Amino acid sequence: MNKRFLIYMLLVIAAMIGIYAYVGGFKQVDITKTTSSQIFIAGKLYEGKPDAEELGDLFQEVGQMVEQKKIVGEPAGIYYNNPEKKSNTLRAFIGVAIADTTVALPKGYKVRIVKAGQPVLQGTLDASQMIAPKKIYEALFAYAEDHKIKLKNYFVERYPDRESAVIQVGLE
Repeated sequence: MNKRFLIYMLLVIAAMIGIYAYVGGFKQVDITKTTSSQIFIAGKLYEGKPDAEELGDLFQEVGQMVEQKKIVGEPAGIYYNNPEKKSNTLRAFIGVAIADTTVALPKGYKVRIVKAGQPVLQGTLDASQMIAPKKIYEALFAYAEDHKIKLKNYFVERYPDRESAVIQVGLE
C-alpha cells in the first residue's frame, strides 16, 4: 500500500513539474533598460479592487474583441499604480494595442497613447499568460532593488501572443 501511494505521488509530482515546464515556468525573464516606443491602446478605464469581478469581465471582453477580430491588435494595458504598495485600489486602462488611431472603436472604448522615448525597465518572457506577469514583475522589482533603480508607478503590459508577455515600468 505505501509503495503504491509513493509511486502515485511521484507520478503526480512529475506531471506537475512537466506542466509547469510546458507553460514556461522555468524560463528566465529577459530584463533590459530601454526607451518606450509609442503605443496606441484602445480600451476602457478601470478603477477598483484588483480582485473584483468587473476587472475579470473587462479582461474577458478585451480577449473576445481580439479573438473575434473586432479590434486588430494584441491585449495590452496601462497601470497607473501598484495596488500592493499604498492602497487596495487599482487604476488601469485595459485594452488592445492598435496600429493607429484611425481604427474604428467599439462602443465605450477610448484611445490612450504611451509616449515614445521614455526611459523604462523592460521584462520579456516567453511563457503562458497565466504565469508570465507575476514572474516578470518579480524579476523587474528585484532587478530595480539590486541595481538601486527608482521606478515610477506607471506600468505598460503587452501580450503579443498567448505564450509571451512584455512589461515596461517607467524609470524616475
